Amino acid sequence: MIGVILENKLSKVLDEAVGYGNVTSERVRNSVSGYIRKDVETAESIIEETSAVNEESYRIEDECLKIIGLHQPVAKDLRLASAILRTSIELERINILSAYIARYAIDSAETVIPPHIEFMSQTVQDMINDALGALMNMDIQLLKRSTKNYLQLQEFYNQLHDSQGEFMESGNLVLVARNLLSMGHHVMGMDDRIAYLIVGKRVIHHKVFYSVLMK
Repeated sequence: MIGVILENKLSKVLDEAVGYGNVTSERVRNSVSGYIRKDVETAESIIEETSAVNEESYRIEDECLKIIGLHQPVAKDLRLASAILRTSIELERINILSAYIARYAIDSAETVIPPHIEFMSQTVQDMINDALGALMNMDIQLLKRSTKNYLQLQEFYNQLHDSQGEFMESGNLVLVARNLLSMGHHVMGMDDRIAYLIVGKRVIHHKVFYSVLMK
């Protein structure tokens, strides 16, 4: 009976974390779209909604801590609770970065936005969605794809820096690009804990992930 209660609670909070992640992915898309189109209305909406959206993160964190404290799960159940907890924390940080990008949309002085920004945005969204799929379905292939995309994200950033030269150091373009790169880093934090959930190995850095899981 206790096992069933624990399973139900974990399933419920997992669904909530995935829903929160879907909202986060959509906010990444909207914040970058607002920056590219200089859509002040969308940008202001994203900024204003950030605190309310991230209340879900705090609620998920509280629920995970209650599950760990009250039910004292072990083995895979403990790893799942830990993965959900880490995921909610990283998603919260991504939501805050989306608000930063929205702020740059309001203050933007750039007349032309290189396509790399949209490419980076889509890559971050893909990373989030694949990580959530891996968490929900215990799918190592989705997890590998999420992690591999971080290299693509870095490549887009480097291409942008090389192509724009000194322009990258002026205006908000460099800040938007760096925030998107930081988002990818936070998804890697999710991937690290999801990898531990699926394979039972601690992965401290993504290079270790490649050497251990992607041979």
